[in-house]
Amino acid sequence: MPAYRSGESRTLVKSTGKWVKNKKERAFDYDKINKKSWALLISFFRFYPDFLLDLLRAKNAEYGLELVQRIMLRVQARYGLTYITGCRGLTKTFITVAGKMIDGVLFPRIKTRYYAPSQKQSAKLASQAYASIAQCYPILASCWNVNNDRAEMFYMTTLNNSEFAMYAPRGDNFHEVVGEEIAQEGEGGFDFDTFESDITKGHRLVRSVNGKEDRTCIQLKQNYISNASSRINKAFSVYRAAALEAMIKGDKYEGCCMDVSWKTALLCNLRSIAYYKKEKKTTSPEVWAKEMEVKYGGSSENPMIEDETLSKSRKLVCMEDCHCGDLNAIYIVSYDVADEDGAKNAKCGLSVVKLTEFTEKAKRDKYKAQVVYVDSFSPPKTAYGHAQKLKAIWRNFCMEGGQTTYLVIDAQGGHGKPIIEELMKPTSDGSRPLACVDGYHSELEQKNALKVIYPMKAGTKGTTNPEGDMIEYAQLEFEQGNIELLMPRILDGIEQYKLKHNIKDNLADAQIVIPYKKTEELCGQIKNLQKIVSGTTTKEKRKSKSVQRDIWSSLKYALRIKWRLEQDLLLENNQKKNSWDAVKENCNIGYFNSSISQSIQNNSRARLIQLRRR
Repeated sequence: MPAYRSGESRTLVKSTGKWVKNKKERAFDYDKINKKSWALLISFFRFYPDFLLDLLRAKNAEYGLELVQRIMLRVQARYGLTYITGCRGLTKTFITVAGKMIDGVLFPRIKTRYYAPSQKQSAKLASQAYASIAQCYPILASCWNVNNDRAEMFYMTTLNNSEFAMYAPRGDNFHEVVGEEIAQEGEGGFDFDTFESDITKGHRLVRSVNGKEDRTCIQLKQNYISNASSRINKAFSVYRAAALEAMIKGDKYEGCCMDVSWKTALLCNLRSIAYYKKEKKTTSPEVWAKEMEVKYGGSSENPMIEDETLSKSRKLVCMEDCHCGDLNAIYIVSYDVADEDGAKNAKCGLSVVKLTEFTEKAKRDKYKAQVVYVDSFSPPKTAYGHAQKLKAIWRNFCMEGGQTTYLVIDAQGGHGKPIIEELMKPTSDGSRPLACVDGYHSELEQKNALKVIYPMKAGTKGTTNPEGDMIEYAQLEFEQGNIELLMPRILDGIEQYKLKHNIKDNLADAQIVIPYKKTEELCGQIKNLQKIVSGTTTKEKRKSKSVQRDIWSSLKYALRIKWRLEQDLLLENNQKKNSWDAVKENCNIGYFNSSISQSIQNNSRARLIQLRRR
């Protein structure tokens, strides 16, 4: 007789000698789980999306998740503003698309917009990422319906009305935005104008539940991924800087910034050493540094100002369109006259530089230069028009009679001389006329005139202001951190200006934004310049002739006047009487013993004893 009925599955327990009936496997009935348990499980996967992918991974998946991929998934799931700079082969696009697909499933009705340098590139990248996800995680892919997948469009939705689209027309509304290859440069580079005018303007939806804001959802997510670029690139100076600042100074879950090099990808088994050896042999050192070592570098060979130095100088928060009220401040209004009348790109450049003395002892003979206002405009038709515009700007930055507000004009060409002559003419409003500091056009100088005009005569040979000296001085001042430019985050600058002046409405925003926008143009002009050696001097060369240098020239002239004022400051500080001279005069000492000078200077008690002995 068998120990059990035929057809039944039993197991012999040796310790007891009895046959035990095996339990049959049954499908788990998830409907029996209460709603609170479901909510807990969903909230767990929202913050740990990599664990959800582990559960959904197919048996024949090409690869699983490595450490750095898990970190990227969690960062993009938990923070509102993220910027990931990664090497080639890091699977940044795959991870980002997978994370957004998880968001669309776990947060119903979430709308995500995906933008890359071109629509064709966006569609191709998104389509390839979806295909890889469908192979590795078919259950996740089955939750999405691909509605459109063609050369210039990729669009998919879920049954719960979540959306993932690579295109956002004007007037669109969505919850999350992804910037793919945001730092891409050169031909076909990232189009910031379209991105900021069309895409980001629609990034305004806040997810709500039952008419109230969903507090469990990170609202208005921005996820940016790219390789490294030049430091002057807007992706680095604006978006990456904002993510880094939010990570350092922001609140919890506000922002995160990551730089992941090829060594991390290699240690995480994402790529083999053979791949990177091949890449290093076939790419230049500059490309390798950007694409593999994730180093943001310079924009050109022999740049006028290094990109890193230029980026560090952009820390001036609030622009100024008038005198700040500090009696010790010196203002320089510098003006570069357009070389050609009626030329297509010829513009007049204007820079207003505010000088204040350093408090550090090491820089007691130096001025800190803050470029508080920048502008460029088409040249007025007459010299009188130039003079009227300059005089109005100069008056805005005057205080206490205008004696510490200087006006610098390019007088080397034929355009600057008549403008200076117009400025020196008698005024009809009763204000004091202007005159040149160094006696230029002394025959036109009026009685009781303010000597505040510096006629700038710049050139390579036979001029009082050699171009090579001005270039070297400007480079040195930027490198030493003595020059500050307006910050690249324009909206923050506008907000700070309005707070400072107690402006409640938005009517003046169009005027406030001008110096911030023109500072971007100034940085572009500097980026376009290369420093070249010509004989015994230094010259500047434009890489692209279509990019002007009018604002840079005006700033260069203002810094030349800063140098002249620092020479006067140095002479003034050297002529000041030291403490020993004061002691000798006050105490009427007939002679002075230099051998004990150091001990007396360091010890006031010893100083008193020596005086008593005499």
